[in-house]
Amino acid sequence: MDRLREIILLDYNGFSVSGYQLLLIAVAAFVLLGAQAVVLRRTLPWYYGRENVSEKNRNRVRAVIRFSLLSLLVIAVLRILDIDITFIDEAIQQASTEDGPPVYLTVRISTIVKALLAFIVANVLDILIEELLVQRYHRMHLSNSATAQSLTEEQAAADRFRAVRPFMYTLAVLVVLRDTGLGSYVLYWFNDPGDEGVSTITVGNIVFAIGIFLFLRLLLMTITNLILGAYYRRSKVDVGSQYAINRLITYFVYVVGVLLVLQAAGFNLLVLWTGAAALLVGIGIGLQQTFNDLICGIIILFERGVMVGDVVEIADHQVGTVRKIGARTATIETRDDIIIFVPNSKLIGENVVNWSHVERKARFHVGVGVAYGSDTELVKEILQQVTADHPRILTSPKPIVRFLDFGSSSLDFEVLFWSRDLLRIEDVKSDVRFAIDKAFRERGVEIPFPQRDLWIRGGAGLDRAIRASPESGGDAGA
Repeated sequence: MDRLREIILLDYNGFSVSGYQLLLIAVAAFVLLGAQAVVLRRTLPWYYGRENVSEKNRNRVRAVIRFSLLSLLVIAVLRILDIDITFIDEAIQQASTEDGPPVYLTVRISTIVKALLAFIVANVLDILIEELLVQRYHRMHLSNSATAQSLTEEQAAADRFRAVRPFMYTLAVLVVLRDTGLGSYVLYWFNDPGDEGVSTITVGNIVFAIGIFLFLRLLLMTITNLILGAYYRRSKVDVGSQYAINRLITYFVYVVGVLLVLQAAGFNLLVLWTGAAALLVGIGIGLQQTFNDLICGIIILFERGVMVGDVVEIADHQVGTVRKIGARTATIETRDDIIIFVPNSKLIGENVVNWSHVERKARFHVGVGVAYGSDTELVKEILQQVTADHPRILTSPKPIVRFLDFGSSSLDFEVLFWSRDLLRIEDVKSDVRFAIDKAFRERGVEIPFPQRDLWIRGGAGLDRAIRASPESGGDAGA
């Protein structure tokens, strides 16, 4: 090796190329060409055999890989020959302490090549990873037929993984900041720059915190859409349970993410929480009801007493469908298509009727009275026929007709039926009443109005008093 270093192949105005440098360039070229062959002839065909990647993206990936390997060769040549020309190399910020080094901004030829290479690689990884995730999601959840609807659904699936591209570009920005030294530029000092134990927020901290947030978001999308999605399909988990599990995981990931982002941004969490303890106590007292709703929201997600899609009856006999259970409030859509935001504590601390908690059907009642002397068997037959003819009344369980009581003015009957149309059940009841009235008229069954017989005790001589009244006219004088 020493002899190769002594062999000078080129010497021009102080620029020389030794045999050892030429050997290193040849080794680098051989390694990169071998890597290109392995990637283009082995890895990519294996990957394309597993995933459905368009031909346009395949050609694009091949071209970008060749350009990336060429860029790496250029960087290697510049490093080996030591001809990496520096355009900018100067201090852009003084050090935070007297004995610390200042922040330098350095821009070389290799810096520009690395920046281009970083963004190109980020673009390639974006294409590969996003297509991998989208195709897996599409195979698990959607149809394989290439219909217009399936293509629209595939585009919607691609929207679920849009965090891949910004995450990859953030990594590329981190590479550029690290290579140029700009990542050490301090945006804010928590103490005076000359103090000991100074805490700072740098450009690199901010970009790194953004990268952590995007990574957690991508991780959350992958867990909920791919890993848990496959589990839901195998175990046939209901929609409400899926929503509850996804929300709990989302809360956990975001809490961890906020802590990691703050830590990565340069904040000392121990000092932050210690200094804000008194403030947090005051906020906790002032926002006691809000924290109560937050805890109740977590309890609801764990107990699953109320789930998304349930039909519930809350205060003032408001009936609606639960559309969303948020961190503090639940969104309920009523029969009148009005959205009501109900605090989670109301769903825990008050009586809430859940019509569809066990099974999405319920039993309902319609009462009717007939005149005394009516044929009760005929009444029973009519009520059974009316419920059997209605399309939104279930035939199993079979509707029931009850003879309730001998009322003061009528014989009281009640028909009980089951229906799945929980939200619009009042329309079903109205149809049943219309049909009962029509059938009774056709079959001669009378629905009586309230009657009362009045008996007056001690009424002797009342007729004479009536005849003697002034309104009786001439009879009074007779």
